[in-house]
Amino acid sequence: MKSWLWRTAVATVVALSGMGGLTGSAMADPDITITDNSEIAVFLCTPSAYGCHKRYATAKQRRDVETFLKTVPEVTEVRFVSRAASYASFRREFAGQKKVLAAVRAEDMPESFRVRVSGVADRLRIRALANRRPGVGIAVDQAEIRAIVAESESPDISVFLCIKDSAMPACLRGRGKANKLPSTAKEKQAIVAAIERVPGLVSYRYEDQATAYRNFVESYADKKALIEATRLSDMPDSYRLSMRPEADWDSPCRRLARMPGVSMAYDQSRWLQEVRLHAEYGLPDVWPTGMCA
Repeated sequence: MKSWLWRTAVATVVALSGMGGLTGSAMADPDITITDNSEIAVFLCTPSAYGCHKRYATAKQRRDVETFLKTVPEVTEVRFVSRAASYASFRREFAGQKKVLAAVRAEDMPESFRVRVSGVADRLRIRALANRRPGVGIAVDQAEIRAIVAESESPDISVFLCIKDSAMPACLRGRGKANKLPSTAKEKQAIVAAIERVPGLVSYRYEDQATAYRNFVESYADKKALIEATRLSDMPDSYRLSMRPEADWDSPCRRLARMPGVSMAYDQSRWLQEVRLHAEYGLPDVWPTGMCA
């Protein structure tokens, strides 16, 4: 598959593959964490949530969802989180991030039920049943999200290069004669020079297609369908940057993403933030990718 969406998905999956000890230092950031509990968060409909037909959950739907959750045998606790309480928590957590605060309004925040279950519960079944209830936008298992984050050993910033037949917009225009071609030697030289000037850079390394594909196969060995659908030629070459935790990651990531020969750049701290917005606050327009624009 040569679509832009597939290329983006592959690059994101590659970014989340284990990278031989280059663990993102964002994992130590106390401001970007996943709550340490075993709750399943059931977010109710908002007008922007997929499948909600541009409507909020009604009072009756909210009562029905609560009744359903309380009748599930494995459920030990159900608590309601109002839109106002969730928005206040969001404002406190992201108080220093003006762009994030400006992008989310109080009315965007869904109401939710936070559900605790017994240790023997079939969490996947409970989440699936909740997702099918009228008035539910999405149900998210916090334990599952924590496991995904814990298994992620991405570099702090990943810079993916253009490959042959790429459909990524950045590879198709603005590069002169190199449009639609793999990153040229001249483009790579400029990218390396820019990387070496990044403030807060600890180290970086180059990863070729073969190494990327090997890491990908090892990391997703249990995902046979994904591996079968992905070829070596889908793998982009990349530069993997390790950054100081206190450094500004966003600005250099965005600058590198705009350089000729770069298909996309990925910021681990941005991904963790997006995970938090999606999993803890149920914001429907946020799907974690970590891509810099």
